[in-house]
Amino acid sequence: MKHSLIEPARLSWQDDTPISDQFDDYYFNSDGGLAETDYVYLQSNRLPERFAQFSGRHFTLAETGFGTGLNFLCARELWLKHSSPEQQLHFISVEKYPLQRQDLQQALAQQPALAEGARQLVEQYPPALAGFHRLVLDGGRVQLTLMLGEADDCLPLLDAQVDGWFLDGFSPAKNPDMWTPTLFENIARCSHAGTTFATFTSASVVRRGLQAAGFEVRKISGFGLKREMLVGQFTPAPQPPQPAPWFQRPQPISVDAEITIIGAGLAGLCTAWSLAQRGRKVRVLERAPQPASNGSGNRQGALYAKPSLEATKQPRLHLCGMLYSQRWLNQLDPQRSFWDDCGVMLTAQNDKVSHRFDQIIRAGHIPGELLQPLSPALAGEIAGLEIKQPALFYPDAGWVNPVALCQKLASHPLIELHCDWPVEQLSYNIDSHKWQLQGIQRTLCTDVVIVCCAADSLRFTQSADLPLKPIRGQVTHATVPAELPTLKTVVCADGYISPPLGDQYCFGATFGLKDSDTELRNTDVQYNLTKLAVALPQLSAALSHKPLTEGRVSWRCASNDYMPVVGELAETEAFMLQYAKLSKDARWQFDNQPPARYQKLFINVGHGSKGLITCPISGELLAAQICQEPLPVDKDVSNAVDPCRFLVKKLIKQTL
Repeated sequence: MKHSLIEPARLSWQDDTPISDQFDDYYFNSDGGLAETDYVYLQSNRLPERFAQFSGRHFTLAETGFGTGLNFLCARELWLKHSSPEQQLHFISVEKYPLQRQDLQQALAQQPALAEGARQLVEQYPPALAGFHRLVLDGGRVQLTLMLGEADDCLPLLDAQVDGWFLDGFSPAKNPDMWTPTLFENIARCSHAGTTFATFTSASVVRRGLQAAGFEVRKISGFGLKREMLVGQFTPAPQPPQPAPWFQRPQPISVDAEITIIGAGLAGLCTAWSLAQRGRKVRVLERAPQPASNGSGNRQGALYAKPSLEATKQPRLHLCGMLYSQRWLNQLDPQRSFWDDCGVMLTAQNDKVSHRFDQIIRAGHIPGELLQPLSPALAGEIAGLEIKQPALFYPDAGWVNPVALCQKLASHPLIELHCDWPVEQLSYNIDSHKWQLQGIQRTLCTDVVIVCCAADSLRFTQSADLPLKPIRGQVTHATVPAELPTLKTVVCADGYISPPLGDQYCFGATFGLKDSDTELRNTDVQYNLTKLAVALPQLSAALSHKPLTEGRVSWRCASNDYMPVVGELAETEAFMLQYAKLSKDARWQFDNQPPARYQKLFINVGHGSKGLITCPISGELLAAQICQEPLPVDKDVSNAVDPCRFLVKKLIKQTL
């Protein structure tokens, strides 16, 4: 997916009914919007009886054209009426011209019957940033994946099995660009035997496109004055070889499988929490006496993404991950007891960076409500201290206390935390079909293992080949100087500093490869002060005159491409043999046989210094893989964090 400039919907209003200026068409029937949605999409997909009879864990609906969210909110109401608390509705929708938040709120104000769902939707509604956005409603019973961009760009990147389609959007006569062969192909790709669809239109281009894609199509009476509409069901044909078969989903795992996570830092506890939210009991083993003892143990961490001109996989993960973390933290801790959305300011430490900031803003790919340019004077006013450089500002970002966050996650009733429990070895028992975790004085057997212990994962044979590296970081703690105003927002240049927690600042951090020194070093304190001086010279000068002996040393874990490593681990030798032909022909067409992976052995590591924006969404990604749910990120991003990527790159490199 390329960075696309998302143009918000331009609306006109007629008797409180929104009309699209782009398509000169109504968003919904002004006289019976709810009745229209009920007839065209809910009843015509047989959802009342299907929801009532559904015995699975999650049901998935997908839609073309989110609009005002009316169809989504009606489906939510129906789901909550007929489902049980442990079941989830996944609703996936694509929108090229998203409404602005105030327009969405105004449109939904006309539907008081949907007020509670509308409140949750408006509260979490993302800015107009291209990509996938995961919203969680009703404590997790309803999950919305909102894809912003062209349908032909978004749907090929969707990894989901859909049970019912709402083919909405404006009519083919007014919006012909949406109804393309690519659209129909991807609707079929994400469907299975029994998947239904309904659409308000009866246009021949839609009927023929769906039939060509494998749907049985029939006409029924339309709603109100509309004479006919289309409904139908998918009949799958044999699947041709899929591109990149090595990135296939893991095999299904039973709901009652015993799950054990190694590591109680951010990665491990975010993963445990995401699974527990889906009703899975999780055991977490931690080597140290308490959770968040290594890289997740700093007093404060900055919650922000470095903006980029290019929408490569890493910036997509970071930006959408940051927005997900903000929504997630707001639900997890609305009182702001261990985090603060005080804003994050990025200062330009030199002219080159200042020019890049200008380019990012002029490109317009990152919406103004998400990222704002600041003059030095305005930056200083917001920060509360003098700033001499121009800056970019994330008004809704901030800082998090990772230790308190991990403690909150570990308190989930379905998470069982065991500290002082080091795991030294992993082995698989082929007779019991269980993993054996060998400790110093004890052994444990389990169905599923998820390795979340950063660079310590290299101690296990199954993950020893991963290109991971520990990076030493030292942060400095300092008492707030009485002679200066208190910093009011997170400020980042080469390093970062947060507003004080209690009466202390936390700032840094150093970046030391191949450095195993556990002791605090004065040279690193001076390094942190020098970096602080670039952004906040007054504060750095004031702190330089005080004895600074407090701080913390820990090790981040990064991969060689600085992307997280999230997914099921490959059996290296068998995997390399299975796809050996890649070393001779990078375009070789393989069959759809599952890749050689260690069954039920997963990993979630390599988050570096970005764990606050990548661990929560990665926990959701891993939980979605294990529970066979729609993925919360696009396929390119999920493939880019898959552990198998290193082996595939190694094979393909041999052909160059």
